[in-house]
Amino acid sequence: MQGKKQWVFGDVKLLAVLGLYFGVALTISVSIISFVVAGIISLIVMKSKKKNKNEYISFGPFMVISAFICIIIPEKTIISVLLTIFTLGRYK
Repeated sequence: MQGKKQWVFGDVKLLAVLGLYFGVALTISVSIISFVVAGIISLIVMKSKKKNKNEYISFGPFMVISAFICIIIPEKTIISVLLTIFTLGRYK
């Protein structure tokens, strides 16, 4: 294999373990939060010129960060905030 490092399903295995721990609703929340956190931090890292757009950024740490967020913050609060954000404030 030459070129970019390939995805070896470590992220999928981590998400499966998190799914066993959290259940369906919070696993979806962990996934959404990890994508949001990964996007924000990746933009910051690329803007600071530490990595360019062709370099690999691991997704696992973002999943772990979002799992900690879901452990600390109550489930109803997380789901309410995500629904408010993704419905542009129309969810009540």
